[in-house]
Amino acid sequence: MIYRYLRFPVLLLALLAATAQAADIYRWTDAQGKVHYSDREPPSGAEKINEPPPPSALSPEEIDARLEAIRKQRRDALETRAQAKDEQARSKEERDRLAAQCAAARGQLQATRSAQRIRDADGHWYTGEERINKINELEATIREYCGSSKRR
Repeated sequence: MIYRYLRFPVLLLALLAATAQAADIYRWTDAQGKVHYSDREPPSGAEKINEPPPPSALSPEEIDARLEAIRKQRRDALETRAQAKDEQARSKEERDRLAAQCAAARGQLQATRSAQRIRDADGHWYTGEERINKINELEATIREYCGSSKRR
C-alpha cells in the first residue's frame, strides 16, 4: 500500500536523473586554438566534461511548497475517488433494496389477485372492498419501489 504513495516521488527522481544524464558537456579546441563547449558530441578529439547540472532556480521553500501542493492534490483526488466509490456502493445497495421490495410487492399483488379468499396476519378474512383496497395499496407500493411501469 505504501508503494502507491512512493510512485510519484520515485518517478520524479528518475526523470531528474535521466535529464542530468542526458546533459553531457564536451570541450574541444579547434585548429585556430579557440576553445569550444557544446552539449553535442563534436567531430573528434573532444574531452567530455562531467559537471553537475546547474542548480534549480527555485528556492528550497518553493520546492517544498510545490511538492506539498502536489501531495495535497493527490490526497484530494484519493479522497474524491473514495467518496465516489462509497456513493456508488450505497447507490447499488439502495437499488438492490428497492428491487427486493419491488419483487415482494409484485408477488403479494399476484397472490392477492389470484387467491379466492385472502386472510391478513391476524386471521381476518378480507371483504371484496378490503381486497380492492389492498390491491390499490400494492399497486401504489409497486409504483414507488419499481418505478412507474407496471408489469402484470
